[in-house]
Amino acid sequence: MMNDLWKKRQQNYQSFLLKYSKYVLNDHFIIALLFFAGGLALAYSHLVKNLPNQPFWWEIPVVILALLFLLQFGRSVTLLQAADIVFLSPLEYQLPLYLKKAFRYSFARSGFIQILGWIVILPLIVQGLHWSNWLVLLLLGQQLLLKYCWQQLDFAKSYQPAFAKVAWQIGIHWLLPLGCLTLLIWGRLPISLLIVIAGIFYLNHQIKLQQQTAVFSWKLMINLEEQRLQGVYRLINLFIDVPQIKGKVRRLHWFDRWLPSAQKTTNGFEFLFSRSFLRRSEYSGLYLRLILLMIFLNVIFQNNWLQLAVILIGIYLIGFQLFPLFSTFEENVFVHLYPISAQQQTDAFSKLLQRVLVIALLIGICSSQLAKISIENLIWQLLLGLVEIWIISKPFWQAHLRKNA
Repeated sequence: MMNDLWKKRQQNYQSFLLKYSKYVLNDHFIIALLFFAGGLALAYSHLVKNLPNQPFWWEIPVVILALLFLLQFGRSVTLLQAADIVFLSPLEYQLPLYLKKAFRYSFARSGFIQILGWIVILPLIVQGLHWSNWLVLLLLGQQLLLKYCWQQLDFAKSYQPAFAKVAWQIGIHWLLPLGCLTLLIWGRLPISLLIVIAGIFYLNHQIKLQQQTAVFSWKLMINLEEQRLQGVYRLINLFIDVPQIKGKVRRLHWFDRWLPSAQKTTNGFEFLFSRSFLRRSEYSGLYLRLILLMIFLNVIFQNNWLQLAVILIGIYLIGFQLFPLFSTFEENVFVHLYPISAQQQTDAFSKLLQRVLVIALLIGICSSQLAKISIENLIWQLLLGLVEIWIISKPFWQAHLRKNA
């Protein structure tokens, strides 16, 4: 039964990802992704080709930190649901079989990510650190073993909640990999593999021991899976609305002085839209993530035209992803009682768009100027950015309303 249950849930999950992949991997995003990846690959290739025979002081720390952060990608998948705590409790003795299937699936996904990351960083290791082939393969083996141990801890929580404590999380997810990577990369001591293998055997022994005596931690594992799924939903929500996403509302008192007041404004939607944008994490979080991505790319790219493209694409993505905010209050009957026309509501949203996009434009310009000061580039970014903001907040927004009316 557990085999059939896992297969069915895995198929449903993959069908969900395939359903939304056509929206995420659309033509515009693929073109932008290829553009950014090409720029990064060009800069990386130039860096590797110009590395001296004697490694720089920063090369080894960069490799260690890159592999350490790579391990954090690829969370464990259980596909447990809230109803399982009721309907699967009588079959708890069969859960180890279900969890074994989930672990294999999780490790296959995350192991593929580790191999891709190893391939990316391979030129820096071979060209910069002058490693032999056997050491490079040893590093890959250790990286996979570290990820195996990393995910074993995730499944060990299911019968031993003590493993969910911060000390264990930091120890297995960060300190153990950091120590082993330092021993192998800095000291070139293969003994680090024995340390990882010892950790794997210890966690494996604990899992088998607890499965025989302990009770399954339903609430903990269901909450962890829900958090993972919400992360997937938020990623997809960058491109299209996802009904399963659960936003969080946060009260930010210190923003009140800069926001429209309900007593002073003549357009109540200015008050509603501004506070909904800040309080709902699916919009404010999306805005912050895109801003940080824009800053990161502007700092990396030293080419003026690439920086200009990053800013213009970033503004477009932010503006387009904020459009669903306009329909937030449509199902609230009390909003329709306001003595405010539809045109005033549209104008209020257009004004909000202009404000947040202008802030994004200024941040993008400042980040590009910090990377490389250029007055000519600043003028082009400001002029083209303001023109794009006007197009998005006026004609493009009006066309979107007519299309979805």
